Amino acid sequence: MDTKKDIWTILKQQRQLLPLLLLTFFCLKAVAYAIKGSVVVENETYEFTLTVKHYLAFTSIVINLLTYFLFRQYYKYTLALTIIFGLFNFLNFSDFETTQSYSFNNLSVSFQPSPFLAGILAYFINFSKINYFVIDHLVTKKTPEELEKIETARFKESVEKFKERYKSYSTATLTEILNENKFTPEALEAARQLLKQHQKNDNTDQQL
Repeated sequence: MDTKKDIWTILKQQRQLLPLLLLTFFCLKAVAYAIKGSVVVENETYEFTLTVKHYLAFTSIVINLLTYFLFRQYYKYTLALTIIFGLFNFLNFSDFETTQSYSFNNLSVSFQPSPFLAGILAYFINFSKINYFVIDHLVTKKTPEELEKIETARFKESVEKFKERYKSYSTATLTEILNENKFTPEALEAARQLLKQHQKNDNTDQQL
């Protein structure tokens, strides 16, 4: 039970990586076909080699991984760009450059399925933040002061969630989080507040 709980906790904490892992799966599949040298489509065998767009896609995966673990506050931007470039076939994550097209009246929309699926997954993981952003900035017209108050309230709410997650962390672990400076601003603020509380408790214990 503890192992399952630990795995679930890790998945929950690292859920922002799931869209990237999905794209990585498609890339590994393409590499496997390239090693084999062929791919079967509808009972027809075709020769297969990696293209420049595949190598660009692999590079984007590496960049996103580095950003996630070293500069996490910028990860959402690199992931969004990766998905957008993939949708419009500037990057190719799958074995073939497949484009799915849909028509609505006179409007035709085309996109690559693999980054589209990654985008859908990213949306479900962050639907609250994305919906709030769309409503506040694109749908509902608010003054800069109102937007600032909303952002401040959300920041505080997010900090409280991180504090709940980090409450069992030791002083050394919290200090490490601050020193690495690779987490989101909300996570860093939560670690900073908890560390101050630890120091305050230590000082109180020494006085007693």
